[in-house]
Amino acid sequence: MPKEFDLNNSHDIKEYIYTEAFDKGYIHVLLDFSGTEYIDSTGLGTIVALHRQSLMKAGSIAFVNFDENIKKLLKMTALDRVLNIFESEKDAIEFLNR
Repeated sequence: MPKEFDLNNSHDIKEYIYTEAFDKGYIHVLLDFSGTEYIDSTGLGTIVALHRQSLMKAGSIAFVNFDENIKKLLKMTALDRVLNIFESEKDAIEFLNR
């Protein structure tokens, strides 16, 4: 994921994941946010849209490596209770393989 996930790139990111994952039949997706330092409301909306799309396809998305500020934002918006958030890729992959 990019350094900033915001209005400027969220549409392109969503389209890329739809095209490269969902449209090709992949219903379990891991998104690594280790390089992401900033997410705005549009980025959050995109995360929710991707999560919903995966559920509609009977799949799931695992989110991994959010930085501390983004974790605080997810907690403030209660998205930490809705999304599948993991501290490590190993845990996320185990979840996706269940």
